[in-house]
Amino acid sequence: MQLWSIFREIKAALDHEDIEGLLASGCPADEYDSEASLIESEIAKITDFGKKPLSVEQCERIVIDVWIKQFGPFKAEDLEMRSLAFSSAARKIAACR
Repeated sequence: MQLWSIFREIKAALDHEDIEGLLASGCPADEYDSEASLIESEIAKITDFGKKPLSVEQCERIVIDVWIKQFGPFKAEDLEMRSLAFSSAARKIAACR
């Protein structure tokens, strides 16, 4: 049985975007591990562990939902401020599938 995991790719996308600026401010390198794991879990559910396609839109919704759960609640303007980073991370994650 082959293991399915895109954790590293998700983590790399989140680290690259550093949506909350935590890595830039000196937080440990594992700062976004929990979020990457939650995103991977949701993608696994939607795609049946990579057997079904994942759209960028689906991926972005997952990223946003996880982010709100982990760091929110956010005001509309706070979400708007993060929207480019959410989109960029989602595109990178969806592309690795």
